[in-house]
Amino acid sequence: MTDPQLLDAVVEESAEQDVPGFLKKRNLCRALLVRGCGVYHIAHYTAGVLDFALDLLAHESAPVAVDDADPAQRRNVHRRVGAQLVYRANELNRRLGELQSGALIRTVAQTRAGLVFCNSVVANEHVVGFGATPPAAPGAVADPTTANEIDRAAAGLATDLRRLVRQRSQNPGGWLTAGNGQPSSDPSAPSGDAVPPHVGGSIEPGGILAAALRPAGLHYLSHHRAGEQVAAVDILEHPELAPFFNRGITVTDRRSRYQRLAADLSLLALQVSRDLRRAVVGDVARLVLDVEMGAVYYYRLAPDDYLVGVTLDQDAVSQADDAMWTVARQLTEPAA
Repeated sequence: MTDPQLLDAVVEESAEQDVPGFLKKRNLCRALLVRGCGVYHIAHYTAGVLDFALDLLAHESAPVAVDDADPAQRRNVHRRVGAQLVYRANELNRRLGELQSGALIRTVAQTRAGLVFCNSVVANEHVVGFGATPPAAPGAVADPTTANEIDRAAAGLATDLRRLVRQRSQNPGGWLTAGNGQPSSDPSAPSGDAVPPHVGGSIEPGGILAAALRPAGLHYLSHHRAGEQVAAVDILEHPELAPFFNRGITVTDRRSRYQRLAADLSLLALQVSRDLRRAVVGDVARLVLDVEMGAVYYYRLAPDDYLVGVTLDQDAVSQADDAMWTVARQLTEPAA
């Protein structure tokens, strides 16, 4: 539903070389902006170069500027930061290539008061958006449910943009198969399967990580502290996951590659935080790298303490994200 007040407040800017093909794309982006879902700036890029941008930075619903900049200055900053995020997404796409899980289609970075998304449309086209979320308490684990409306809207926009060029949805975020966006069962409960998880590192206290794994959810979890892997568990050898492996990528291959990536994710999240710092408040507390076949998750638990998760099931990306949040809270909240 369109909010008339928001529609009147929209400011648009196009690249010097505007083309007719941008018209329908711009209309779709404008429709998302005026839904009132929390998005206050959105831009479309081709090969990292701005095509057009729309924003509500002069509207009262927009968050306070990081450095008291006026709306015109903020527009310039957001567009430059968006271009940098496209560059970062392309770098991450190359980094994730060794996982053999397809291209990076959705990058989500959540801070204590906002969400930034960079969704791939086709080839070298990306749409980048900034949204405001309810502020989290200092030190709290990022809550993905506070950003669900923005994330769903962004995924729907990417799908609509793909349909303009007769391409099917890649189901970013797994939202098309998420039902009401809630897990079908308690994500921390044992799955009931007879296959024991593979355990690496030290034995985790209470079995929290292992209990969260399930064939239709999280397949790999690792906990890192002070630069070291505290514990890692996975169910990659589960029979239901066998179709995800072949002669080119074995269980051992995926496990070792996940371990390498998990060790680097804290640095990668820091790099994204630096990319966004001029436009948004706070460091990245949750990072989602959604590929064509599943997703990789990073949750910051505390300084030098973080959780990494992986699912190979694109249909379960949002449920696995909820499960990550559950595990992160169990690891950080004091025992009753």
